[in-house]
Amino acid sequence: MLLRRSYFPMALLLAAAAPAFAQMDVKAAVLKHLKTSRDFTLKVADQMPEATYDFKLTSPQMSFGQQMTHLAQAFDEFLSPFSGGNPNFAKPASMKKADVIAFVRQSFDSAIDRVSKITNDQIAKSYKTQDGMASGLDLLLELMDHTTHHRASAEMYLRAKGITPAEYQF
Repeated sequence: MLLRRSYFPMALLLAAAAPAFAQMDVKAAVLKHLKTSRDFTLKVADQMPEATYDFKLTSPQMSFGQQMTHLAQAFDEFLSPFSGGNPNFAKPASMKKADVIAFVRQSFDSAIDRVSKITNDQIAKSYKTQDGMASGLDLLLELMDHTTHHRASAEMYLRAKGITPAEYQF
């Protein structure tokens, strides 16, 4: 009986929050954070000097420029299931800083445009991916998580070069 009483306030809180959560606009939230992520990622990408865009923390790792490129290429992997297509892993014109930054900006802008066209039904639907089945929500969350992971890796490259990364934005 004591155990049940301790969970009662939490259950009441969750029941009260359910209607607000049900009305949450997932697409709007993802778009808001994707735009913030774009701006923050571009700041991080711009902080690395051109001369060290090929810098690696260890030899098996991607270079800084490759981290930024991979981060941007993956958008298509996470968004292509919504249209039934296969990922198209585009590349920057070169691995020079200006080309990588332009590629990252274009990739984010394209992803933002594609997410803006996704419907709530598509978010709720399940899709076959190379890793198995995933809901549209799972794909959007993976997109955001993958972006954060590689941007954070890039920030470690900056720190290894004595550069303090731009202040975190959410």
